[in-house]
Parts: sequence; structure tokens; C-alpha cells
Amino acid sequence: MLANLLVMVAIYINRRFHFPIYYLMANLAAADFFAGLAYFYLMFNTGPNTRRLTVSTWLLRQGLIDTSLTASVANLLAIAIERHITVFRMQLHTRMSNRRVVVVIVIIWTMSIIMGAIPSVGWNCICAIDTCSNMAPLYSNSYLGFWAIFNLVTFVVMVVLYAHIFMYVRQRTMRMSRHSSGQRRNRDTMMSLLKTVVIVLGAFIVCWTPGLVLLLLDVVCSNCNVLTYEKFFLLLAEFNSAMNPIIYSYRDKEMSVTFKQILCCQRQENVNGTAEGSDRSASSINHTVLTGAHHNDHSVV
Repeated sequence: MLANLLVMVAIYINRRFHFPIYYLMANLAAADFFAGLAYFYLMFNTGPNTRRLTVSTWLLRQGLIDTSLTASVANLLAIAIERHITVFRMQLHTRMSNRRVVVVIVIIWTMSIIMGAIPSVGWNCICAIDTCSNMAPLYSNSYLGFWAIFNLVTFVVMVVLYAHIFMYVRQRTMRMSRHSSGQRRNRDTMMSLLKTVVIVLGAFIVCWTPGLVLLLLDVVCSNCNVLTYEKFFLLLAEFNSAMNPIIYSYRDKEMSVTFKQILCCQRQENVNGTAEGSDRSASSINHTVLTGAHHNDHSVV
């Protein structure tokens, strides 16, 4: 949670980060921060304490988890789409206006809140006990199946987007290799892209797929002992929220410098970029590894 809060503060105070991609990253950090709060609320209201919950508070507890995790996944998808558009237009940052970014963020949270509130407004099994889930006793199997498939489809879309980006950059790099002397630099850039894509997709697969598969097993297999692994897979999914700031932010050297300045309570003018040294210039390549555009004979991720 503290890492996500640090990301939000860094993006707010550093003017170098006042671009659409970083606003989406800040929103991702906010979603992950909210996911951490929701998980703590769950931990204090689970086990023996579950008996004290009313139907409304139980649905609220689960709804907070669903809302926060849906927001995190939706933000990951929004970032993937933004990177796809940026790379194919050969831009460092998209030309999306701040108003459109706000609209995207509002859509993400509106959709997430709706997804989390659906069981509370009727899509539950209170009136049909035989359709209840084992993992979430008041949730209908049909809702859990829908939620799991929704997230798996989102995952597939992200895979397709990043795979398309990778193939485009690889082809672009090969064409540039034949016409320029920067072959080694192009190869390094392509490998940076591959590394970033593998980290992003690998973290998502490791943290989310087991839990989503477990939800589907709970729906289709009444004899499967899913409760044995429930808490572990939930914790694994929540761990992804802690990893996202590292994947999307800490690989950016400028972000890393800002983190250190915040933690060391250095003067704000050094944070927002008015005092720039040679180290900032040297960090430009690492800075573009995150942002993922292609510009002036080299691709960036």
C-alpha cells in the first residue's frame, strides 16, 4: 500500500510525469492502494468474525474486493491500450487531452463499482441456496463464473495487445538494422521491450490465473475442494497489486530518483525537475523503457 501511495505522490509532484500514461499509472496505484485497504478489511472480518456480519456487511466486504481488483485489471488494460496506440504512432506520449484521461478514469471506476455492487442489488443466491458458491457463500455461481471469465478475457486482450506491440517493434528494428549503424542499440531496445512484456504478462499470469481458474472450478465442479486454496490464491492476487508499482514505475529511473527524493524529504524544486543534472540526461533511455514509444531511430517501451 505504501508503494502505491509513493507512486501517486511522485506523479503529482514531478512535472515530468504530467502526461496521460502517468495519470493512468497513478490511477492504477490508487486502485491497488484501495485493493490493499479492502484486503485488510477482509482480514479483520473473516474467520470467526464472519459470524458477526450481516448480509449487507458481508456483501460490502466482498464488493470492496471485487471493485478494487476489477479497477486494477481495468487500469492494466487501459495502460496496455495506451501503449499500443503510442507505439504505433511513434510517439513518446499520446496526445490525449487531460479531459479524456479523466473520462477514462471515471469509466474505469464506474465499471468497477458496478461490478462490485451487482451481487448486492440482486445477482446473489439468497433466494436460491442451491446456486450458492462454496468460496463466496452468498454469491451466485453464475456471477462468479461471469466475473472470472470477464477477467480472463481481459487477460487475453492484454496478451494480444502486447504481442502485437512486440511483433511491430521487432519488425521495425529489423528494418532499421539494414539501413542504420545502430544495430546493437536496436537489439538492446528490442530486448528491453521483450523483458518488459514478459514481466508484465508473467506477473499477471502468476498472480491472477490460479485464482480465476479456482473460481471456475468452484462453479463447474461441486466435488472439488476449492476452499483449501482459496485464501492463498486471494493473497496471490492481492500481491499483484503490490507488484504493479514496481513493474510500471520503478523501472523508470526518473521515478526511482523521485522516490528517493520524497523519502529523503529533499526540496520540491529538485523533484519537479527544475534542477536537472547530467544524471537526468543519462537516465532518458531508462525513462523511455517504461513509456514504450518509438522515436528517432530507436523504439522505446
